Formats: sequence, C-alpha cells, structure tokens
Amino acid sequence: MKDDRERPEEAMGEGYSLVAAGITFALTITGAALLGFWLDRRLGTLPLCTLVGTFVGMGMGGFWLWARLKRAGQLGPRE
Repeated sequence: MKDDRERPEEAMGEGYSLVAAGITFALTITGAALLGFWLDRRLGTLPLCTLVGTFVGMGMGGFWLWARLKRAGQLGPRE
C-alpha cells in the first residue's frame, strides 16, 4: 500500500514558499499604499491617493499571488 504522507523536508520547503508568497503580497500592498501616501503629501489630496494605492496594491498582489499559486499547482480542482 502506498504511503501518501510527504517527507518532512518537502513539507518544510512548501511552507517556506507559502510564507515568502504571503510576505511578497503584504509588501506589494504596503509599497503601493506608501507610494499613494507620498503622492497625497505632494499633491495635498490626502487620503485619495493612499486609498487608490492600497486598492491597486491589493489587486496587483492578489493577481501575483493567484498566478504564483496556480503555477505551483496549489490552486484548481483536486482529483
């Protein structure tokens, strides 16, 4: 009978990969929000650009995360 459990090394590597993806997602949102905040300070439009930057960062980070998980085979129907 086949043992479906992963080896601990494989699970650890997958865990690090997912942590890195989460950190990248958070940094994308933070960077876009900070860019929007900087623009707000320069243009005097507080909080318009900050909000736009936050939502743009969420969209960009979400798309990147979706593509990353899809490429890794972690998203999609299970058989």
